[in-house]
Amino acid sequence: MKTKLLTCCLSALLGTQLGIQIGTAKTAQEYNAQAIADLFYKLNGDKNPHKKINHTKGFCANANFLPKKGIDKVLHIPMLQQHSIPTLVRYSLSGGNPNASDKSKVRGMALKIQGNQEIWEIVMTNTEINFAKNPQEFYEYFSRMLPSTQESTRQAINNKPFAKNYHSYLETLGITKSVANTPFYSVHTFWFKNKKGQEVAARFKFVPREGVAYLTEEEIKQYSDDFLRSDFLAKIKETPIIYDMYLVYANKGDKTDDTTALWEGKHKEVLVGSLEVTQDQGTACNSDVFMPSNLPQGVSEPKDELFTLRNEVYGITFGRRQ
Repeated sequence: MKTKLLTCCLSALLGTQLGIQIGTAKTAQEYNAQAIADLFYKLNGDKNPHKKINHTKGFCANANFLPKKGIDKVLHIPMLQQHSIPTLVRYSLSGGNPNASDKSKVRGMALKIQGNQEIWEIVMTNTEINFAKNPQEFYEYFSRMLPSTQESTRQAINNKPFAKNYHSYLETLGITKSVANTPFYSVHTFWFKNKKGQEVAARFKFVPREGVAYLTEEEIKQYSDDFLRSDFLAKIKETPIIYDMYLVYANKGDKTDDTTALWEGKHKEVLVGSLEVTQDQGTACNSDVFMPSNLPQGVSEPKDELFTLRNEVYGITFGRRQ
């Protein structure tokens, strides 16, 4: 699947580049992966065409994913029958600035869970919802950040419901004091096969075993702009950093095709296993691509409008970095 996707995306690079001038009328078809990749380069790129243009600042680690004993009696995902699965972890900040401050709110964690027969690649942030539910909203949200964008355009986009809801959600978050105290979420709803062979809708989350903790205003002033990695290195010397992975099942009425929809109320949750991060791996994996479309048997793709687009954009930008 990955090879086919990258071939398609690399071929697209040879085609005509789409203009992305703000204020120019665009049809729905033009809010595609190529246009959005171009927009990211205008936002975060420079004269180097091979630059990584999002989640640029990050570091890597080795880990093991340990499926919960008996999970095969709940989910039909053959990969989870392994006792321990080697995993590559990449922590990151959003945006294209390699010198970004760790005092920003949004954090990312990407995984390559490398089973004997299959690979499960997971891309998450510490937010439960996204800022857009379709390609047009995605494009419009980032277009407001272009330096050439007029203030009236910025305000018009910021006042749209999808942007206002996301910004209101961000206001409820603090700045986590460590990757060991940061939860990570899938904003997409995947479809998981249960033991009866039925597909059930669920999002997933990785909850830090050490607990979620935020910096106080005074602590923020005292911390450097690069505290996450130094904190990680100190912690990993003493003990593994552990996250518990849960499936959060959709309730009747929950939107499963809208990444901006925050599920409210109590939900059934199932513990799938734990991720034990054990060893620093420097920054070598920063140039890797993590493709959420690489799924194991028993897990099916989301049905929202952004999932395929997201994978295509990853393929395009990875191709440009080669």
